[in-house]
Amino acid sequence: MPTTIRSFSDLLPEGSGLALRHQTLWSINDGGNDPILFSLDMADGADSTMTQIRVRNAANLDWESLLATDESLVIADCGNNRGDRVWFQFHSIEWERLASSQSLVDASTINVKLADVKPAVERQNHNRDCEAATEVEGHYWLFTKNWRDQKSRLYIVDPAQDQQSVKAQDTFDVAGLITGADYDPESGRLALVGYGSGFAVTQPFIWIIPLSHGRAEFDKAVRYSLAKMGQWEAIHWYQGRLLILRESSPLGGALLAEVKLPTQMH
Repeated sequence: MPTTIRSFSDLLPEGSGLALRHQTLWSINDGGNDPILFSLDMADGADSTMTQIRVRNAANLDWESLLATDESLVIADCGNNRGDRVWFQFHSIEWERLASSQSLVDASTINVKLADVKPAVERQNHNRDCEAATEVEGHYWLFTKNWRDQKSRLYIVDPAQDQQSVKAQDTFDVAGLITGADYDPESGRLALVGYGSGFAVTQPFIWIIPLSHGRAEFDKAVRYSLAKMGQWEAIHWYQGRLLILRESSPLGGALLAEVKLPTQMH
């Protein structure tokens, strides 16, 4: 059962990404909102004040995920509900630049496209959407949100290469719509969050997937159902637990919650 940490309905009604560094939590709203990063100090709990930093040179076409690397905070602008998007963007802002910013920063951007799909307008009826990304061993792992077949394809992106085309490395039968991802290098586990489509949107879930030699072992994955309904859009490992973010919808208001996994995976 997710335990609520605080409501986000005031500033993050459409929160879609989570990242954490030195007890500072970062988040974003998705497409149609301003290109703004939100941060708060986890040490202050529910009383922490949220600060805002605008990214001056990056539009929010459809920001869907945040990655925290050793060097930078990375925004994955990869949402593709319509299905006709050709290029995705990853916007990187160095931590030092964020620390010294006066509510305004610039990002470095790379452009990525999926080489094995054909863009076309098929709103929420295709397998080319994407809302989840994380860093694994120096690369960006991008997971598709497949409206049509309820699976998810994995693409691996080189963060040092602009204008790159990538092909799917693997496909996972996740039985739902994947909306967030995070990898924990200490435990070697990947976490995916999502929910069903249609009437099954009331059935959110988390997948925990072990990694071995840089490969996700989905045959050893464990799926957990979330007892609290809603559109859970982001996930992040935090001290052996999981932080998850829900956007505002008819199923509930926007909030940040914590999930403790069972000690023994089964």
